[in-house]
Amino acid sequence: MAATDSLVDGRTLRYQHRRPELLAAATDYVLDHGIGDLSLREMARALGITHATLLRHFSSKEDLLLQVIEKIRSDFVDQLANDEELRSARPAAALLRTTWKLLCEPAEQRQFVLLFELAAKATRDGGRIAELAQSGLEDWLSVISAQLVRIGYSPKEADTLATLSLAQVRGLQLDLLVTGDRRRVDRAIEALIEMVDRRPQ
Repeated sequence: MAATDSLVDGRTLRYQHRRPELLAAATDYVLDHGIGDLSLREMARALGITHATLLRHFSSKEDLLLQVIEKIRSDFVDQLANDEELRSARPAAALLRTTWKLLCEPAEQRQFVLLFELAAKATRDGGRIAELAQSGLEDWLSVISAQLVRIGYSPKEADTLATLSLAQVRGLQLDLLVTGDRRRVDRAIEALIEMVDRRPQ
């Protein structure tokens, strides 16, 4: 064993053949530390594995970010499917209210910080990061639209309402993260919900 490998604890061997656990740990790391100065070497050190082990699973930083974004999306889809309160929420107003409450949890808010970082970097740099940001946006829209179709909206209505809802939620989450004024932001969400409620169910 090389000298550098001897400094790594037993998680290296645990992660070598258990990729889902490594992806989950990498996702938490990205959500906690952001992408501004993301270093795969630093991530590997924090996860207790070698840089080589990390690269066996993720060929590049962009590849890792793409898979992290997909995991965040798939985890939310699973949560929608398995959380009884979310799954049974009807009409759309109830779904929006329940989802907003969930997304205001500190652990969930980390994904919005990542989204804002990706959007800013995509605007400045373009390229693969821009593709990642667009992919993430399209994924979220598809998830929200599918839920709206499930509770009775037509595909066209669901697409429009998903776009509006996601834009409002992103903007209000940014407001909340910057100001911490939950009461004011909650009032704004309730105004959106009241607008949605005006549609005959």
